[in-house]
Amino acid sequence: MKLHIFSYRYAQEILQHPNNVVAWREIEAILSTAPIFIYPGKSKNARLQIVQQLMNTYFDRRFAVDFGWQYHPLATGIAKSGLAADFRKDFGGITIQAEIQFGNMARWYSDIFKFQAAYSQSLIQCGLCVVPMAAMARATDSNVAHYERAVRELPSAILSITLPILLIGLEQDDATPVINVRECRFPDIKEIVGKGKNSNRWRVINGYVSGTPMSMIGPESDTGPMIEETAAEDDEDGEE
Repeated sequence: MKLHIFSYRYAQEILQHPNNVVAWREIEAILSTAPIFIYPGKSKNARLQIVQQLMNTYFDRRFAVDFGWQYHPLATGIAKSGLAADFRKDFGGITIQAEIQFGNMARWYSDIFKFQAAYSQSLIQCGLCVVPMAAMARATDSNVAHYERAVRELPSAILSITLPILLIGLEQDDATPVINVRECRFPDIKEIVGKGKNSNRWRVINGYVSGTPMSMIGPESDTGPMIEETAAEDDEDGEE
């Protein structure tokens, strides 16, 4: 993936400082090597091919399983708030909260609020916001959050959003793997994105990570490593 970066309140300068460069290199490694998961024919609109739920599960695997970020930590010190972030990690000198958004633009505003809530209670020192570029967003669904819009709107909150936020837009480039999930042995896309199908999403993602051809992945495949909390999420729709 090609990474587009917008540094809000000097976030890039903070993360690329020698004291924090380990965090930046880890983030860059996760995002720059990300593939795109597509399912041609997933919608009557031929343009819509990217599978949001698989993008989410891929980043769950990379951040939480492979690199040890906390999965869905509370974004506030109020235990009963139920306001959960996507990921958080303490790098020894800076704690970063990450929000990965391939959903509706309205959810992006919620992500920004969660950054501020965590920062105001000294839970984090920096936010990482990852969204697709507009072209990828248009290939995912309608009104999906995208980098170009986020860059236009985030600076308008300069007096209310007071923490550093590194905003990264993901753009498909020539090196980006494009994974055709329709080649899997699932009868249709509902077996991947439907409610109760979380295990199948992990079968696809872990199969990809292990190098298994999509044509060999199906309902009988091993799920591979899963985040413990997600093992009980098979009644969810996979949207973050």
